[in-house]
Amino acid sequence: MSTVVGKTVAWHDQEVAVVIAGLQTNATRGLDEKIAVHRLEESGYNELEERAGRSVWNILWEQVSSILIVILVVAAGLAAALGKAIDATAIIAIVVLFVVLGVVQEYRAQKAIAALKQMAAPTVRVVRDGQIRELSARELVPGDLVRLETGSVIPADVRIVESINLRTQEAALTGESEPVDKTTDPIPGTDIPLGDRTNLAFLGTSVTYGRGSAIVVETGMATELGRIANLIQDVPQERTLLQKRLDKLAKLLAAVAVAVAILVFLTGLLRGEETSLILLTAVSLAVAIVPEGLPAVLTFTLALGAQRMLVRRALVRRLAAVETLGSVTVICSDKTGTLTENRMTVTVLETPRDSFDLAAGATPELNDDGQVLLAAAALCNDAVLDRRSEHPEAVGDPTEGALVLAADRFTMSKEDLDSGLPRVGEVPFDSTRKRMTTLHRTPEGGSRLLDTLTTVAEGAPFLALVKGAGDGIPELCNRIVQNGRVRPLDDAARTRFSASIERMTEKGLRVLAVAARGLEELPPSGKGEEAEQGLVLLGLIGMVDPPRSEARDAIARCATAGIRPIMITGDHPRTARAIAVDLGIAEPDGLTLTGRELEQMDSETLRIAVRTTSVFARVSPEHKLRIVEALQANGEIVAMTGDGVNDAPALKKADIGVAMGSGTDVAKEAAEVVLLDDNFATIVAAVEEGRVVYDNVRRFVGFSISGNFAKVLIVAIPPLFGLPLYLLPIMILWSNLLTDGLLGLGMGVERAERDTMRRPPFKPTESILSRGIGTQIAWLGPVIGGALIAVGWVVWYSAGGDSGSITPEAEALLATIVFTSLAFIQLARALASRSFVEPVWRTGLRGNRVLVSMILVALVLQLAVVYLPFAQEIFGTVPLSPAELAVGVLLALGLLVIMEVDKAFRRRAVRKNSANDVPEQNPHHRGPEVSHSDG
Repeated sequence: MSTVVGKTVAWHDQEVAVVIAGLQTNATRGLDEKIAVHRLEESGYNELEERAGRSVWNILWEQVSSILIVILVVAAGLAAALGKAIDATAIIAIVVLFVVLGVVQEYRAQKAIAALKQMAAPTVRVVRDGQIRELSARELVPGDLVRLETGSVIPADVRIVESINLRTQEAALTGESEPVDKTTDPIPGTDIPLGDRTNLAFLGTSVTYGRGSAIVVETGMATELGRIANLIQDVPQERTLLQKRLDKLAKLLAAVAVAVAILVFLTGLLRGEETSLILLTAVSLAVAIVPEGLPAVLTFTLALGAQRMLVRRALVRRLAAVETLGSVTVICSDKTGTLTENRMTVTVLETPRDSFDLAAGATPELNDDGQVLLAAAALCNDAVLDRRSEHPEAVGDPTEGALVLAADRFTMSKEDLDSGLPRVGEVPFDSTRKRMTTLHRTPEGGSRLLDTLTTVAEGAPFLALVKGAGDGIPELCNRIVQNGRVRPLDDAARTRFSASIERMTEKGLRVLAVAARGLEELPPSGKGEEAEQGLVLLGLIGMVDPPRSEARDAIARCATAGIRPIMITGDHPRTARAIAVDLGIAEPDGLTLTGRELEQMDSETLRIAVRTTSVFARVSPEHKLRIVEALQANGEIVAMTGDGVNDAPALKKADIGVAMGSGTDVAKEAAEVVLLDDNFATIVAAVEEGRVVYDNVRRFVGFSISGNFAKVLIVAIPPLFGLPLYLLPIMILWSNLLTDGLLGLGMGVERAERDTMRRPPFKPTESILSRGIGTQIAWLGPVIGGALIAVGWVVWYSAGGDSGSITPEAEALLATIVFTSLAFIQLARALASRSFVEPVWRTGLRGNRVLVSMILVALVLQLAVVYLPFAQEIFGTVPLSPAELAVGVLLALGLLVIMEVDKAFRRRAVRKNSANDVPEQNPHHRGPEVSHSDG
């Protein structure tokens, strides 16, 4: 609908004459040139307008203003102020890398409108002042009369005023997989779905058959494509779950860091420590609490996850989206081209005597009746086969192409059929009759197939073949062919065919009927329809856009992982429901909601409806947005898959937009992930990789923070009891470099655990420290800290610290033993942390060679710091004897045993709750709210 001269107009509801009068144009002469120039000044160019998007500086500010980045910048500043140039440089380098990658990814996401602009036709044939001229599509105005023919791209939203077998392909806009027959008659009603407005054609769609003319009724942003452009630009860019979770973590760590720094500084002052030393220690501890390696590890882990996804044919356009995939709870999938192959396929042949199932590529043995039916459908047909490739491809209307391909499968080539029964006339298809007729000369002699086919002509020299809607052709028939003989069409046969039509229609099949009759002479010109009476019914043909072979298994895997699939399509409800039931998305008696029904629902009613409804049909882009928003309001993490222009707003609004590689540029630019092979199963692989990434991030966070917690205890507690500083500031920073740097990067490449796709996704409200990570930090940090404090006390006591006579050399030995033991403990923990539940001897050393290499490098570096003279001067260390080194080794082994005991308890919990943790093989099962699979 649009507003013209102060009134709201539903163009499809108007007679052609009313449209022409309202736009002050002419059905043959088009617009007056002067009027067209004036309207161009009023309405503007016929192009999509792009609002001012975020500048690079806006995107840069969003990146650098995140809490974690701010903390690291402050830490780098303090390190620089204290003369720690190396530490400051390292932290700033991490920040720059993180920000640059983020800016590049965000900037690319602003290209969706540019892709929309490219869809407009560059030139169009338009009639002005009675003359046909070629004009730039930008210069079209409401009221222009345009000529349309096969191959034309619709240059604006137009009202059809003449249709000669005109069909347009609208799948990218409406989700309708078949070309749409265009009419000129008005369609009453103001709430008609877009796919049912058959007297309109829309900007960005194309003509696949026939010709005609149309009046431009909407241009630019007033078109349906323009409305979608507005929707895309109105949808804000949401922060990902990972970004939100890390911000919460950063705020918590910032508060703890400040509190600990103040506590350590005040304690040191009260004990009379040197001000500069205690200040440096306090700042070092504050920096140590914050896992400054997290941005680098996060970027590294996300980038590796993106690379692994690319190998599995999923292209990630926004790094942070990798993790969000692992948290998806609902996948809203478009049907056409996403769950289906976007090509019509013959699946059923129904003759008066038999039924033949051609689904799933089956090639049953056809009897004479089945061969005659399929051969007649291929003859009454304008499609041809392109045999230049190994597998022939149909050229022409998709429905007719499917019939020709089906005949070819049974060695009935279109070329041989046309040669044996040459066409001598035709009555073209039109949307009123819903059928087409071809006239053929019968051969004097030929193959058995042709002889059988021509028996229907009953000796006449010409044969008329009729193909059309399954519910229309039988009414024109009074006979059938059975066992190669023509018989009367009795009531029993009519009842059987009616039941077959109803059964196939309920399954979502498109049903065609094929009939024939002999003619003694060709009908006079203009009276070809006389050949369509008193026909012999050959049978019915059922066709469908078949589901992708891999989609069914992919949907089952998603359901096992606690993910609920939902179909959202612009296609017919019956077809959508049939495909959904076939794939396991919906139950046979499940509810299907249409766009018209959604219009009657308020937001709260829709929120309730989306909890149980798995199929939405005949929906518009606005409806898709509302469905996604309703699911998100229910707390779901939504992935939206699609390939058309009509999917773009919902792709952008969803937590994760997943576009098909063969889809429109608009869909790809609005999405975070592009499936390069159009394989729905690839989304399962992408979800798995997303879960692996988040597992690795959580693994690193738990490892880093628990270790940092231990360092805080080691430095803060001993001075309270009159003991010296166990760790010097440079030792703290060095330890962070090893754990948050080398070992952290190694953890980022850990492979998937066995239960990765057998547990429910994380809820949006779950912290990054949930499911046992926070608990492990709470007990593991004190255990490590307590053990090292005790070791330090033994060294201090043995050196006479209780009598106050401890020497500087003894203090250096104490610090070196604690420092080295901490490093050994962290190396052992890195091995144990490779799995949340599996024992270290099952994970093996080959599964993550990067981590094993990093452990070896860290070990060598730690020993170098202890034994190389120049390093001893920098770090204040002293050489350790084998017995002193053994202390650290024993502590590391002891902690490894403790962690393995903890994992054993968790494995027992997993086995105990396995019945609840693994969802049933039911697409509607949401799975448990909490998983025990990772503690």
